[in-house]
Amino acid sequence: MLTPVYHSQPYDAIWEESFVEPLHSPAWDQTRTCCFTGHRPDRLPSGWRQDPDTCTPLRMALRDAVLQAVRDGYDIFLSGMALGVDLMAAKEVLELKKVGYPLRLIAAIPCPEQDACWREPDRRAYRTLLEQADEQVLICPHYTPYCMHARNRWMVEHSARVIAVFGGSPGGTANTIQLAQKKRREIVRIDPLNPFAFSL
Repeated sequence: MLTPVYHSQPYDAIWEESFVEPLHSPAWDQTRTCCFTGHRPDRLPSGWRQDPDTCTPLRMALRDAVLQAVRDGYDIFLSGMALGVDLMAAKEVLELKKVGYPLRLIAAIPCPEQDACWREPDRRAYRTLLEQADEQVLICPHYTPYCMHARNRWMVEHSARVIAVFGGSPGGTANTIQLAQKKRREIVRIDPLNPFAFSL
């Protein structure tokens, strides 16, 4: 199911103001919800090649962080569905669902054109994961310079914990972590170069 959540505020309003509407769902509970944030492939150990062997330690660390969240009472997971960490995390949630964990994956889509410039294999993988998500939330009706930031804001607003794959460089992940800190969310940080040394 695709739920539109459209915004027309300028960038500063999207990042600074608490305007984000709640997601109307009978099963929705922010206190049981985690979101993911993290780097694109160019800032991960495997780079854009996304070599499966090189990515394995990070995937395993993401799975461990999800399992820890489950033990702590979380069962709803939000992914922004971008290349890199977002799709990797979404896949781990779906894999755990397949083996019996009662989890929900919600895909937070910044705009319909998110995958427009991706390589065809990446687009196919993205659309497969979208089809498997329990719910899709469309943040903006079309691409704008701020739609990715609006997506990140929406996820932080609707979560109690943020699982962040963050190597320390400036950018969208750093901004999302800063927002999560401002909102007093729990933050689990995974270092992409040392993925098993994650901390809460």
